[in-house]
Amino acid sequence: MIHLRQFLVLSILYGYGTLSFALTVEAHEDTLVIDENLSLRDVIDATYQHYPQQAIVKAYEDEVQALEQRSTSWIAGYPMVYLQYIDDALISNQGISEIQSGYQVPVWMWGQKEASQRVTDQSSLAAERYAVALKHEIAGLVRNALWNIRITENRRDLAHKILAVADELLRVVRRRVELGDMSKSDMLLAESDALEKKSLLMQAEAEVIHANKAYQSLTRTRLMPGRFEEKVASDRSLSDSHPALAAATASVERAQAEVDFVRLSKQGNQPSVMIGTDSTSVQRSRDYGTGTNLVFQIPIGGDDWHAPQVAQANVILNEKLAQREALHRQLEKAAHEAEHILDLDQKALVVASRRKEIAEEQLRMSKIALENGEISMIDYLKIQSTAQTALKDAAERNILVLKDISTLHQAVGISP
Repeated sequence: MIHLRQFLVLSILYGYGTLSFALTVEAHEDTLVIDENLSLRDVIDATYQHYPQQAIVKAYEDEVQALEQRSTSWIAGYPMVYLQYIDDALISNQGISEIQSGYQVPVWMWGQKEASQRVTDQSSLAAERYAVALKHEIAGLVRNALWNIRITENRRDLAHKILAVADELLRVVRRRVELGDMSKSDMLLAESDALEKKSLLMQAEAEVIHANKAYQSLTRTRLMPGRFEEKVASDRSLSDSHPALAAATASVERAQAEVDFVRLSKQGNQPSVMIGTDSTSVQRSRDYGTGTNLVFQIPIGGDDWHAPQVAQANVILNEKLAQREALHRQLEKAAHEAEHILDLDQKALVVASRRKEIAEEQLRMSKIALENGEISMIDYLKIQSTAQTALKDAAERNILVLKDISTLHQAVGISP
């Protein structure tokens, strides 16, 4: 009865391993080239140059140039040419006619030109800080992509070693079966285990390919730095100098400058000066008397009509303030979580290192026990599986600690 159960278990395991092997898609190579002279900062800079959001940076720069042209202009709006003809043909019909012409130029209100310049200056600062924040965001993406590659490569390398152990075990068991020291069921167990390990290796290789492709898609290059580990910064506190917060603050200041400018703009109804001529002819004479025409136009009142424009600009300002506060809270949360995860993984690494030592000893002892016939093949494979899990955890935990440092730096605004 016991042999029948073992046979059923072996058949299931063997069938599963064979199916996994058959369904595995043949890997396509997306290999990366390690450049020891390439730094993490170099990759980030290169990625930034080809990042899609560069179009937004360029748009902000164009806006700053346009605002600078407005602020440095001597006139405050669109100049106009004025031309008017008047006669009395339809009413008194005394032959009086008048021709007026002029050139009308809008002029700045008191303090309006300075307010326009403040909008330009704050827009320029906001554009610069947006570019810095964008580069910091890209740094986070590059960091994450590189550490994903490191993790998947580590899993693949461990899968290679585990498969090598399984293949060696199968070779030894097959030889002992031939000598009559072990049963064929033990050989089937060992073979099923080897096939399972081969399937896991294929999955690990596929994950490496996906991680490599993600890195290439992000950076648009096949070169990657050989070393990108970061030392823990002494100051890991979140401050207003964080690139994202600095950009949000600049956006608030730009919106405030816009409110001040709109408050002085009077819906675009600028004071104006018109200089021209006024030519008059009396009693159908072809002779015109020509004089100089000088007109000043100064808008007064109208605050009820102007108030909605100011209110709309103020709404935008308060939206920017709310967005900055929400961002600050998100960054506080992210920084706290990153610090906590780093602390947990550092403690877990100590535990994993001890488990690794125990696992290595268990593997040594169980191998001797199997050779002496003290334990069965299925018990040995269980011990081996548990030990290999401990070994994999120790190897990956060390990488996770290094990745946690990178994640913490990203959260508090430290760029490479």
